[in-house]
Amino acid sequence: MSDAVEQHYSSGTLQQRVLDALVASGLDPDHLAPEALGPMEEFHTFGPLATIALADAAGITATDRVLDVGSGLGGPARLLARRHGCHVTGIDLTQELVDVAVDLTRRVGLVDRVELQQGDALDLPFPDAAFDVVWTQHVTMNIAAKADLFAGMRRVCKPGGRLAFFDILAGDVAPIHLPVPWAEEPSVSHLATSAETQRLLVDAGFTVRAWDDLTTEARAFYDELAATPPAPPQPLGLHLLIPDMATKGANLARNVAEGRIALVRCIADAT
Repeated sequence: MSDAVEQHYSSGTLQQRVLDALVASGLDPDHLAPEALGPMEEFHTFGPLATIALADAAGITATDRVLDVGSGLGGPARLLARRHGCHVTGIDLTQELVDVAVDLTRRVGLVDRVELQQGDALDLPFPDAAFDVVWTQHVTMNIAAKADLFAGMRRVCKPGGRLAFFDILAGDVAPIHLPVPWAEEPSVSHLATSAETQRLLVDAGFTVRAWDDLTTEARAFYDELAATPPAPPQPLGLHLLIPDMATKGANLARNVAEGRIALVRCIADAT
């Protein structure tokens, strides 16, 4: 299954296409401001606003060591480092995403605070109690073995630390419409319900402190997007990562509208 997930997020040409898009946007790849990468680096609903809200809910500070599980192109990791001054380690299954993320982090001058590497969320290559915060956004949908995922997250989280996640869960209606940004076929999509997820967190050794269902806000967000006249295509965007993003994004919005998926922000304490 990990091969199917990695294949879903790989193209073999991403690094060159990103560099070409930067140049086409009038940017100098050798002199990049971190915020210039915004249109493509926050691959989740609400974009950077979701990252900021999750960080505030988690109470991240400059002294925290943060692990970003499923770090993608490194956008949230870089935002956390810039905004809070913390050190962030990111891990992602897809080597191509990691390679581009490392390159972008170097180009914006954040290698002293952001470290990114390839690895499996189900086999985290870190010592016990290594991090103050374990962080993940829009990742669990691709992972069937959620009990193992949360157990590993708890293992690397310090006692008294916290798990912060913003993710897509199963709604009250099934099945979901495919393709969606995280899956083109059912075998790659693994959605758990809110009740299942909370039980798995408790079983792993977490205490849920905050559970915020943001599905209504997501529905309004996608309704507003649908009502907004389409802007001219821009070189930088999520289309660089996900082929046919228009169709997949439309299905995501439809799934939200029809109650097939839920969006939840959670803070859980390591007990």
